[in-house]
Amino acid sequence: MIVSLFVLLLLVLIYIYFFPFIPQKKKHYTYALLLGCPSHNDGTMSSSQIKRCNLAIEMYKKNLYDTLIISGSNVKNKYIEAKVMNDYIQNKTMIPTILETNAKNTFENFKFSKEIIQNKDVLILTSQTHAKRACAIAKQFFRDCGCSWYKDLKFKHITREIISRILYIKIEILKKLGRY
Repeated sequence: MIVSLFVLLLLVLIYIYFFPFIPQKKKHYTYALLLGCPSHNDGTMSSSQIKRCNLAIEMYKKNLYDTLIISGSNVKNKYIEAKVMNDYIQNKTMIPTILETNAKNTFENFKFSKEIIQNKDVLILTSQTHAKRACAIAKQFFRDCGCSWYKDLKFKHITREIISRILYIKIEILKKLGRY
């Protein structure tokens, strides 16, 4: 019993260490970073893409940022996430955008967008299930960031995110040991 409690406590502490609290959102940012997600194989937008784009539009209308960076390559098919999402947004409203079209995962979204954002502040835009891991990665690149998300409690997204968080912890531990 004591060993089980110790192991559970250790796992909770490891989780909190790698996934600290999401930073509080401030009133205005220079940039917002919209994290991409794949289109369907026929080129139509996934529901996650639409929700992320609508979030970007909503946050812009609330004057929470000046310029939107949309990050994402063609990960699952030939459709470049950033371009598909930008087309949707620009058809709804005119928002100043910069497209980052090389990133193939969340880490690369931040790595490649850092070249654009540099030391400015940034608002991360993503889904609820993705927000905690995205913010943990963002803190490796940006000193001043916040996060806004839409609700997303689909079972498949939660399952995928659990696996991604485990892989993230593994990679971060390997980095700290100098093996990655």
